[in-house]
Amino acid sequence: MRKPRPRTVTAVLAATALLAAGCGSADTPKTSSGPEQLVGLLRFTPGAVDGNTVHGSWFRMVQPGGTPENGPYMPNGDSPAQTGSTTLLEPGTAGGLRVGGYQSEPQPGFAQGNSLSNSITKPAKFFAVEFGVSTNPLDPQTRREVPPPTVTNNDGTLTADLSSWAASWNDQEFNQGAPKPPERQGAQVAGAEQAQKIWDWVSHQWFDRPKADAAQGPSATGTFDPKTHAFTLQWTSLIVGGPFNGFTGVWHLEGIFEPDTAAPPSPTAQPSPTAQPK
Repeated sequence: MRKPRPRTVTAVLAATALLAAGCGSADTPKTSSGPEQLVGLLRFTPGAVDGNTVHGSWFRMVQPGGTPENGPYMPNGDSPAQTGSTTLLEPGTAGGLRVGGYQSEPQPGFAQGNSLSNSITKPAKFFAVEFGVSTNPLDPQTRREVPPPTVTNNDGTLTADLSSWAASWNDQEFNQGAPKPPERQGAQVAGAEQAQKIWDWVSHQWFDRPKADAAQGPSATGTFDPKTHAFTLQWTSLIVGGPFNGFTGVWHLEGIFEPDTAAPPSPTAQPSPTAQPK
């Protein structure tokens, strides 16, 4: 029997090494990319109803003593979804929620009780009066300084600070954020010592990032698909004051995340030194 030639042995060893390397890479678990901040637009999928099933973005109001999962819910006579227990949401003029910037309440904020806030969602009727949503550096109800919306993706799980999420209805303001800013304790003005600037996509001006008061309660949570950029976000927020005091708002958003800058490439407005109370 002849001994194998050195060249043949070398080729066999090389092939074995490549095979082993291929097997090893297939068995190696994927490493986590770690938390990442999402900045851009959360473009909403409009709410829709199919029989007794709702899809897309929507809002519910849980009556005192109820639960977000099972209610009982306050029926909205203006909604066709689930006998009025769910109010369907449509994207506003911006297409959804800007992450990393504000979408403030316009001035004036109401017309005959109907909200004029239409950047995030299209105003929806609730008991014959339209409610809208805005995000502001100074929360309209609590007069607390709040940060702009932030969303963190950690391997497909989203955690969001939506403490600036504010609902306006019937000439009244309701913070519906998560986590929730403390209740009102006198008007506040954002301090001028903050260096970072935050762009307001509605008023088209800069605000100093406020040194926000400590928010309370859980954050909004959801899911994110890194391939399709499909997202969901959901949270609950206690309603304080007004005819629905003690009720709880349940918000569900879903759609597609569109990466973008936190401000336009060349905003023309001059920086505003402070966030002024409305």
